[in-house]
Amino acid sequence: MRTTVLKYNVIIKKEGKYFVADVPTLGISDFGKSVEEAKKNVEKAIQTHIEGLIKTKTEVPAPDSSEFYVSQSEVSISSSANLKLAF
Repeated sequence: MRTTVLKYNVIIKKEGKYFVADVPTLGISDFGKSVEEAKKNVEKAIQTHIEGLIKTKTEVPAPDSSEFYVSQSEVSISSSANLKLAF
């Protein structure tokens, strides 16, 4: 039996007391109490999603390239700008 390995980018961020793992290419997500649990859960969700696409003869999105970067940028805003943040 031949096996194909598909790699999709996963973005994990803390939301409240959980970690949410999002797979933008597939439009799915899952969560866990730790980063490791969220990653494990989202891998199961990816597997289930791909198997569902195959069963329904729906095209499976191409894997993501390995050239993917996530970063945060920091900017300084003058305190006189009357800044209101939405939380």
